Amino acid sequence: MKAGLKSYILADTAIAAACPNVFSFPAPQDASKPYMMLSRVSESIQNLIGSSLNIYEETWQIDIIASTDLSAEAIKELLITRLNIADRVEMGSYTVYSCTFTNCLETTALEMDGGETADIRKTLEFSMIRDRTATTP
Repeated sequence: MKAGLKSYILADTAIAAACPNVFSFPAPQDASKPYMMLSRVSESIQNLIGSSLNIYEETWQIDIIASTDLSAEAIKELLITRLNIADRVEMGSYTVYSCTFTNCLETTALEMDGGETADIRKTLEFSMIRDRTATTP
């Protein structure tokens, strides 16, 4: 699912231009900024009574690392627009029924040497409902 999410995010040309580097957490030490890290925070199986659908409800975290707040904020807004999904979409080999932005935290930490500089870090959370099984082998 993570590869499908990454592909879905980067299929948006504005996001791909603003932040082409997307990694699974953790990112490589030498990653070029700006970049994103994807993590699945939680998942649960939802068996709906009277339905043939067996779905996962997942929470995903996306960390944006950038050199400036302006860049991080622009990427954040693009991601919120891209990932607020009310209609069914395909992400890789999975059908996603909905995806909702739930939270954004400013998680920037100052450098440990007492300096006033730091990379900007924004942490976004999205709740996603998707099929448990892939639509293609």
